Amino acid sequence: MASAELTSKIVTLLRDKGLDIGDISLAAIDGGGNNKVFAVETGSGKYVAKAYFNHPADTRDRLGAEYAFLSYAQHIGLVNVPRPIACDVAAHVGIYEFVNGYKLSIDHLERMHVDAAAEFIASLNAGPNRDGRLPLASEACFTLEQHLATVDRRILKLHELNGGDALTRQAKELVDNIATSWKRQCAQIVATGVPALNPEDRCISPSDFGFHNALLRDDGDLCFIDFEYAGWDDPAKMIGDFFCQPAVPVPYEYFEDFVSKAVRYSTNAAALRARAHLLLPVFQIKWCCIMLNEFLPDAARRRQFANPTMDPEQRKRMQLVKTEQFFNSILT
Repeated sequence: MASAELTSKIVTLLRDKGLDIGDISLAAIDGGGNNKVFAVETGSGKYVAKAYFNHPADTRDRLGAEYAFLSYAQHIGLVNVPRPIACDVAAHVGIYEFVNGYKLSIDHLERMHVDAAAEFIASLNAGPNRDGRLPLASEACFTLEQHLATVDRRILKLHELNGGDALTRQAKELVDNIATSWKRQCAQIVATGVPALNPEDRCISPSDFGFHNALLRDDGDLCFIDFEYAGWDDPAKMIGDFFCQPAVPVPYEYFEDFVSKAVRYSTNAAALRARAHLLLPVFQIKWCCIMLNEFLPDAARRRQFANPTMDPEQRKRMQLVKTEQFFNSILT
């Protein structure tokens, strides 16, 4: 249930926009593992309100990144994202258009959905007026060294796992196996070499991009949501995230078509396709680490904030199984 303070803040934000409030009601909805999300019913219509996680140990400006990204998307005329309505930076609260739709499952994923995702990336980056004021994406990287260092940091943090319980012991054993595989992958990638990314080839990326962050509307069109990590990034990382995220896995058979459509904003599209192939193993290992975040204190705080009723041990068990399955799949 939303607090009286949060409800009051939402009422103020909507009234400041000249919207009719009338009777207001808030209902909690699933909004991922980081933030509290509510459907807001008012006299002027239905909205989504997000109360963003905020903690001194987590300096990511989630509200700022999402609101700036959606404002840019609205400015260039995209209609396949929610409209931003209002926000309060100090209170870490944003209000957005409510989108009627449902989440896609892997069983219902089709080529046309992958094509729509690629068109979304191409549209974000079309033309000469891409917004340079947007922030860098979360963990943005533009050189091979930066990409490798990001994975090194994640593995190092997982090596520091404490606890003698059976779940943690299993997680630590898996981390050791991931680290061994990573050392081998690193050597191969460094030996091959990956050139630095030209500044003009950087992309505006939704980050954490995939069908876990999309809704299928009644008219059959996709609406993409959740952009708290969005910003400027390496297109290879955007592509790697899209094909590695485990919630709604995208079959690798779509890789070439997706990449070709998504990076057509660049005059160096062929080089970007090659770069995406070379760096894919980096993002596969990185996602193994991301999936084990449940064992880290920072992630536990975010999950507790977003859903205080969640059983952390059950979440750990589930993520451990998923990580083992994903790790084994990339070894074959």
